[in-house]
Amino acid sequence: MPLHNENLKPLVWAKILGGATIIGLELGLIGPFGSYPANFFTRTAFWVILFWIGSLIIWPTVAWALVMGPRRGFPLLFSASAALIFSCIPLAAIAAAGCRLFWPLRASGMRGVEFYGLTLVVAGPSTALIAWLVRGAPKETGLPSLIAPAAAERSIAFHTTIPAHLIETALCLQMEDHHVRIHLQGRSMLHLVPMRKAIETLGDQRGVQVHRSWWVADGAVADWVDDGRSTSLILVNGLKVPVSRNRLAAVKARGLIGDTD
Repeated sequence: MPLHNENLKPLVWAKILGGATIIGLELGLIGPFGSYPANFFTRTAFWVILFWIGSLIIWPTVAWALVMGPRRGFPLLFSASAALIFSCIPLAAIAAAGCRLFWPLRASGMRGVEFYGLTLVVAGPSTALIAWLVRGAPKETGLPSLIAPAAAERSIAFHTTIPAHLIETALCLQMEDHHVRIHLQGRSMLHLVPMRKAIETLGDQRGVQVHRSWWVADGAVADWVDDGRSTSLILVNGLKVPVSRNRLAAVKARGLIGDTD
């Protein structure tokens, strides 16, 4: 998995490992899952080191999934969750080895699937919390900046404006939560920018907003259909885009559809 070393800034990993250390110290103090019988130093060292290792395994894996998942049509949340579930497998094996070292009696009565389940229960909320802490950093030091720029440009861009080359080649924009999916010829990518700002960037020279969640370039429209209840545009890439009733006049004014009466 390619990582962009220039963007692996100390602030990012300081937040990741700092958050992991705090959570590890708290669990060391509480002593959950049968770890309390060990002395405070032993159980605290166990949890802190385990969280450090977990951060080094889970964090880059999730970051990679956030780029590769949308390229294959998977939602961001699904991609991150799948990466977390997968990366917990080696982490559970490491946790099991540590438990057998420090708590052999407790570990002897547990099966591998139990270690995995407990790892998932702990890693899920912890990863979400650490991700929230990191996303509080400036955008250029956030989670997705760990991915090489070339890979990020092919899938997800994390900026507040749309690059000029995408403005010139975009067929349409589709709103997805806080992201905008930019549909190009033969591919699409997610861009972290509000739909309103994306449309402002594109202006009204190349296209028109046809729906609350869609903007379409004039040259991207190949045909249109009206079934009496709804109107849709058929784009040159085969995509079918809905046209809301309150935007029909603007779409007609640009000559993208004919009379629907």
